[in-house]
Amino acid sequence: MYKCSAKAQLVLDQVRARCQADSQTNNKWTGKSGNYMYIMGRENSDGKATGVVHKFQEDGSHKLCGSFKIMSDGIITRFTGLSKADWNGFMKTAETEYSSKYSEPAPVEAPAESKIA
Repeated sequence: MYKCSAKAQLVLDQVRARCQADSQTNNKWTGKSGNYMYIMGRENSDGKATGVVHKFQEDGSHKLCGSFKIMSDGIITRFTGLSKADWNGFMKTAETEYSSKYSEPAPVEAPAESKIA
């Protein structure tokens, strides 16, 4: 299993969901100008997720066409083949999911006993 920060993983989960919707696979999707797939790179000690993006050719083969980088805070800085609208949607959904899963509710203080002198 690839290791990255929780926020980067939640963004990757959003990309994976898009791939499942488009191609019933975990790493292939249909973009504006063709079909793409991503391949994870090596793990990064700072928690970011990186890898390469390939575009499928007419003959069924695929060629390297770019890369992706998801920072440890869940911000996509590069993802060839996905639109900015996709990026923003993935990041927003991941942030909402992160807040609901990992945020602790504010502590509730017990009311102070009133003392009458």
